[in-house]
Amino acid sequence: MPVRPPISLGVIGAGVAATTAHIPAAMRSDDFDLVALLDHDRSQLDGLATHQITHLCTEPEDFFAVKGLQAVIIATPDRTHAELAEEALSRGLHVLVEKPMARDVQECDKLVTLASAQGTVLAVGHEKRFHPTLGRVGELIAQGVIGAPFHCGVHWASTAKLDRQFIPKGFEAGYRWRWEDRAAGGGIMQDHLPHYVDLLRHWTGLEPYRIYAVLENIAGQRLGWSAEASAWEDFALVVVKFNGGLTFRFETGVVGRSLSPLWSLGSGVGEWTEYGYVLGTDGQLIFDLLPWDSTENGRIAVWEKKAALGSGRGWSYVEQPEPRRGPGGAAAEMFGRQLQEYARAIRGEPSSVALGRDGVATIAAVRAGYEAAQLGIEADITITEVGGRQ
Repeated sequence: MPVRPPISLGVIGAGVAATTAHIPAAMRSDDFDLVALLDHDRSQLDGLATHQITHLCTEPEDFFAVKGLQAVIIATPDRTHAELAEEALSRGLHVLVEKPMARDVQECDKLVTLASAQGTVLAVGHEKRFHPTLGRVGELIAQGVIGAPFHCGVHWASTAKLDRQFIPKGFEAGYRWRWEDRAAGGGIMQDHLPHYVDLLRHWTGLEPYRIYAVLENIAGQRLGWSAEASAWEDFALVVVKFNGGLTFRFETGVVGRSLSPLWSLGSGVGEWTEYGYVLGTDGQLIFDLLPWDSTENGRIAVWEKKAALGSGRGWSYVEQPEPRRGPGGAAAEMFGRQLQEYARAIRGEPSSVALGRDGVATIAAVRAGYEAAQLGIEADITITEVGGRQ
């Protein structure tokens, strides 16, 4: 089989997401040749000089003028996603943009329409699809191990705002802009809810249609933080209804966490507790994740009605592939797999990367969530149908 030339890639943004995930994945990839990097902060670029990226740009004009550039990854603050994606797509470039794809459904629709007209790929960074443990959960659901899912619950939280010592080393800048930037469009719900709305759509093929949300700014209301330091909600309790009879309960925040059920995580400085459960008509399962860069996979336990009635077997652990024992752990696998699927989409091959229409669905849920919280109602989630393969 002939060797295919790598796709010429540029990354926009040199913050935490880019330096800890996207750039390392691109440097390891056989599908891409990372040739350009854009960030307005020259010191951020200088810190990446050892990667030997040919074009280190502080101006968009210089970045987009790089000869032969074919695809980009956008890993910048949320408020810039739509503008940068539109610029790249209008130049005929393929785009993988971090979630949320844009700040509202209208911006998302515009990008999907543009990508379709240009014949380019518009992909969205829902990398949890490629987490080894969450991928195994999806396989178990698809195999019918627990029957038809009717309820999923997730707790994903940390204590980062209770004291600065609880912020993981090297991540403070990435946390602070999310907490302080009024132009971001939202807080912890906007940051975390899209991942699991996308996962449930990916796992089940069902669509969200209604949402209820309780949002609190605990740091601002109870911990004495200023409005500038805590601009958005830092705790969210959300219930999403999917067609097909599936209900999703989501609890997320940066002001407190519970102890996880299988790993008993929740005591280490900087740890995120992230676990969930899925109830089905023939059984149930629990998944419990380690920090995203751990070199161990998460754990999955399953209870099956048939096994309980037939042999008296209760909960049992599920075997998983050998974890990636190297820098980045599960994060390296997630972002590496996502990049592989992005390349497949660009080459016109079957791909499981999240596309523009997936980004529309998740941001529709987020915006409806803010409406629900503001008005104290269950809000309808309206997912538009635009674009071709996007």
